[in-house]
Order: sequence, then structure tokens, then C-alpha cells
Amino acid sequence: MSSQRIALGLLFLLLIIFAGCSRLKGDHSADGGHAAPANSNKSSTDVPPSSGATPTSWQANATSLNGKVRQSFTLSCAPGGTAGSVWGSDIYTADSSICTAAVHSGLINFQQGGTVTIELREGRPIYGSRERNGVTTSTYGSYQMSFVFKTPETEALVREAEDQTPVMWNTSAGMLTGEDGKSWKLLCPGNGFTGSVWGTDVYTLDSSICNAAVHAGKFTLESGGPVTIELRPGESAYKGSSRNGIKTNDYGAYGRSFVVK
Repeated sequence: MSSQRIALGLLFLLLIIFAGCSRLKGDHSADGGHAAPANSNKSSTDVPPSSGATPTSWQANATSLNGKVRQSFTLSCAPGGTAGSVWGSDIYTADSSICTAAVHSGLINFQQGGTVTIELREGRPIYGSRERNGVTTSTYGSYQMSFVFKTPETEALVREAEDQTPVMWNTSAGMLTGEDGKSWKLLCPGNGFTGSVWGTDVYTLDSSICNAAVHAGKFTLESGGPVTIELRPGESAYKGSSRNGIKTNDYGAYGRSFVVK
């Protein structure tokens, strides 16, 4: 009996030792290894990547960016945009709606929006106007800062806008500044319409530039074309006449004038 008791005691002792080892092994695998943290399944790809574009409203302009000349900004225009005010064509005043100007330039549309990069530029003495891509911009005289869109065609478009500023058929020379004798090269679009003109050969400054050019025989309403005008002093009286399908009006004294070169 004593030998059986000893054998049973040894067997019981072995069972206790085996159970203890098993528990220690289980504890190590649960807590002692390099266990993954609770958020280890969240990878970096779950975080939306930054495109580098700053969201902007359709009414926002470049003046609000508080940037310096030649500084660039990449902006994101939201889908479903509404048109804002724009002055210029290819070169825009800094207080123009950036997103609307982007539609005018053909880079995005109102429905889808999109991302554009602008570059601030020096101010200009004149900003043209043009109807394009469902947006009609306005002309403006001198403004202290401009912006352009950065594309492979930027510099060519800027040179073209500087060489001949596009204007509309209702644009008068009243926005132009400068001393008498200063010349301006402008571009009238085709398919024009008649507008108000006062004078013959010498026209009041508030006369339609493009209609005065037709009256002077430079091009037709249908064709449009380039025109150079020169600022002149005011006249004591302006005499109207009919030429080339344009009838101009008489007027008395007016402060400044222009001639078609």
C-alpha cells in the first residue's frame, strides 16, 4: 500500500507540474509577445490623402489670399457653383471670383467644379472682357494686383492679352487712363452690335470703341478685329455722321476724346 501511495503521489505531482507549465505557456502567448495594439488594423490608406488644394468658395477672390506677386495658390472649387463677378480675360483683377474666372478660362465648369492653380501678378492699367464658356467678364481700368491661371499656355495667353486687350461692343474708352497722345491696342470680337457713338473722326471718350472703329472703316460689325485708339483732349463740339452702317451723334463740349488710328 505504501508503494501504491507513493506512486499515486508522484503521478499527482506530475499532473500539477504539467498543468502549471501549460498555463505559463498560454500566458506568454497572450501577454508576453509583441501583441498588436487595438488600432493596428487602421492603415494610413484609410486617411484621405491631402491633395494640397485649399477648398474655396465660388465668391472668393485672390485679394483674400493676402499673397505676394508671383506667389502661387492651388484651390479647389466645389461642384454646383454659381457665377461671381469677374473683370479681365486671361489676366484678371485680384478681386475677381477665382472659380468663375476658371470657368471663363475653360479649366473647370459650374457643375463639376475642380482644382486650379493661380499665380498673383502685378497690377495692370487695363483689363479686357470677353464672353467665353458661359461667362461674360467686364472691362476695368487700372487695378493694383492681378492673377493668372498656371497652365502650359499661361505665358502665351498673357502676351496675347497684353498685346491686344479684348473688349466688348458696349465698351467705351472712359475706363482708359493716361496722358493725351497715349495709344491703346484693343480687340473687338466678331458678330458685333451697334452702340452709342458721338462725333466723327474725333469721338467722345464715352463712345463705344468698337462702333467708332466700324464708323472709321477699320472693320465691320460681323468681322470685328484689332483697333488702336489714341487719347486726345476734349473738343468744344462733336459732329455726328453716317458711315459704314454706323450713325454717330452730335454733342457739345466734352472733357476728353479719342481717335481711331
